[in-house]
Amino acid sequence: MTHTLSEFDSKQRLRQYGIPTVAEALAADADQAAAGATKIGFPVVLKLCGAAIAHKTERDLVRLHLTDEKAVRAAAHELLGKKRPEDGNAQLLVQAMVRGRREVIVGMTRDPQFGPCVMLGLGGILAEAMRDVVFRMAPLRTVDALDMMAELQGAHLLGPFRG
Repeated sequence: MTHTLSEFDSKQRLRQYGIPTVAEALAADADQAAAGATKIGFPVVLKLCGAAIAHKTERDLVRLHLTDEKAVRAAAHELLGKKRPEDGNAQLLVQAMVRGRREVIVGMTRDPQFGPCVMLGLGGILAEAMRDVVFRMAPLRTVDALDMMAELQGAHLLGPFRG
């Protein structure tokens, strides 16, 4: 049986294992989203989030750099208006706005032959555009994780370049 977790549920699982994640809150409506943003602190990111929503950027379901409650409420109404029946129980995900220079994707699957396997690749739209991912059987040791990073075709993008 295949089961996909929402972004929020995936990060809940990571936190259970002591892996730090960005401050976030789920909200059912614009008022809850604004309250969550105030608690987290501005600026925030707002996304439509659900187990059936995998490609938020392609569907224009992400709003960045929201700096006050008014902006959060407006974005919430807009995102909820983009919800489709096939999205199921999608909610609003409010997150602290984090700046970084690199983005990676980490995933897990249960292969019928090898059992639990971990995936690593360049994140964001590069994950699919470059199809540059590597897999290892779980559990990983530090050396396995370092080897995975080195095996990526775009490994040079994870280190320093142009500033």
